[in-house]
Amino acid sequence: MKKIFLVLFAITGIALAATAQDMQVMKNGVVTYEIDVSKIDSIVFSSPYIDTDAPELGNTITIGAVNYTVDSSYAEQIDNGLWYLYAQVEDANKPLIIHSLRYTVNPVGYCVETWVGQDIVTGKETPSAMINRYEAAGRQARMAINGGFYGVAEGGTPMSLEVMKGVMSYSSYLDIPHPIIGFDDLNIPYIDHVEMTATLTDKDENTLDINSVNGTRLADELVLFNSFRGSSTRANTWGTEVLCTPVDGQWEELGNYFNVRCKVDKVEIGVDDGSKGDMQIPKGKIVLSGHGTASNYLRELQPDDYVNVTVDYALKNNPGINSTVIRNVVSGWNIILNQNNILDYYNDEDGLESANHPRTTVGYSADKTYVFFTIAEGRNPTRENPTISAGVSTKELAQVMQYLGATDAVNLDGGGSSCLVIDKETKNFCSDGSQRAVINGLTIVRR
Repeated sequence: MKKIFLVLFAITGIALAATAQDMQVMKNGVVTYEIDVSKIDSIVFSSPYIDTDAPELGNTITIGAVNYTVDSSYAEQIDNGLWYLYAQVEDANKPLIIHSLRYTVNPVGYCVETWVGQDIVTGKETPSAMINRYEAAGRQARMAINGGFYGVAEGGTPMSLEVMKGVMSYSSYLDIPHPIIGFDDLNIPYIDHVEMTATLTDKDENTLDINSVNGTRLADELVLFNSFRGSSTRANTWGTEVLCTPVDGQWEELGNYFNVRCKVDKVEIGVDDGSKGDMQIPKGKIVLSGHGTASNYLRELQPDDYVNVTVDYALKNNPGINSTVIRNVVSGWNIILNQNNILDYYNDEDGLESANHPRTTVGYSADKTYVFFTIAEGRNPTRENPTISAGVSTKELAQVMQYLGATDAVNLDGGGSSCLVIDKETKNFCSDGSQRAVINGLTIVRR
């Protein structure tokens, strides 16, 4: 009698209808079946993470110290595990419109990814433009929401950490004060602060800190540039640049960026006539660019030398969770909700956190089963609906997330950047009058 052995893990959600013989239950939740092939009736693929019951939204919402009536609300199923949630408060004291995409964490159906504007750190695009770009590449993005804050340097760069599919596309400096929202390969979410480790070690074991990934090179700094920078470094001539090739494959595909061995291809030392600098960045390679003391360090390197590069980040409050686990990251301004506790303002000297504004936030339920991608509308006197949404403070935004079912949440870029697109439909009123082109965001993509 011909027999096969199937190993079933609970996470796969595979159900087998067959006659099992000599069944043996093994340790660690793994069940091994010895099965007569002739008696297999069917194989059914399902997922225990898929939810088909409509989420229930409450009839009241607490904003500040006041309980307001929710005048209208509904939940619309977009797909298995994807629900669009809408709620509206018409009270003149706090008119409010809430939009959210609730995603059921699922390792097999859809995945959460960072999207980077035009796939370069200084690029900008609207969430809808990103969806269209993905579609042209054969990928179906069901949702897109704007992401992290950004500064004005070089036309707009992230203010903190940005990681896309395991590759660090941007890090501004080693000491990062702002929190991240990150997702691992199983789409499990994490909100935390990070600790950076970024170093370059030469053949003589001399080590120098890498100050930034794809950032602007400042005095005495060492910057690592990869293909997310664009075609070239855009660094000036007053420094030294070194082109390197990773020994174990293309930089973007390594997966692990701890102690990466690289071969030096070329060393260019800046000259007064401006003919050096702005080195080209071939796909799969990196450029190490230094000024001042960092330039002096790089000048000692020669073609065919080998160096070791580490670019790693670890979560401060989740031991063992680092860059090999968290694969997609955008940075927020502050954590607004932590284990169902509403946190104080991060820095409200300018009043921006306590004032009413459109807001974007991402958070998750206590057991991390659900992730909520959420917009609270504001600044919308031109909205066709006669009820204006006044916007919220970041503390009130935390209360919005509690209403939806989240216990943890981070505040992302808001104002005119706030935008939620589901299946190519813009769900919220954009306070600029149309979608703003931004530097990054999060998307839900079919695997």
